[in-house]
Amino acid sequence: MKKEQAPNDQITLDKTDIQLLKLLQQNGKWTVRELAAKVNLSATPVHDRIKRLETAGVISHYAAIVDRSKLEQFILFYVNINLKEHSTQLGAAFISRITAFPEIVECYTIGGEHDFMIKVIVRDMAQYRRFFVEQLGEVPNIAKLQSIIVLDTIKHDISVPL
Repeated sequence: MKKEQAPNDQITLDKTDIQLLKLLQQNGKWTVRELAAKVNLSATPVHDRIKRLETAGVISHYAAIVDRSKLEQFILFYVNINLKEHSTQLGAAFISRITAFPEIVECYTIGGEHDFMIKVIVRDMAQYRRFFVEQLGEVPNIAKLQSIIVLDTIKHDISVPL
């Protein structure tokens, strides 16, 4: 059964698609056969549905989720950023520069008091100080930086509620 593409590149999902997405968010290593058993279909239609979800970009990629608390000492910061000037060209230059830093694992354009929020993961305070002063502090067009250190993670769920 072929599904119609919704406006704005959104795909229409039925109950089985949503079930598959929930299952894949729980465990991306399940085989097509295992998923088929869980949604009461045969392997071929499940494989076809997954391929359709991948092609449509609903499933963007598969990855292992690494628990940073199990690896040496890692510190998580969020940094709110205000720009001095706002233009398409300056914004693009800023985004290009900061997305090149491996310490920045997420970047958001936000509304409200700040322009951007970034998520930074470093090994220790010394590395954060070097990153903050020598890298982030040297990016042109930044008016204000506000660091927020994460003391403890209460809930961390990367799945999309469906």
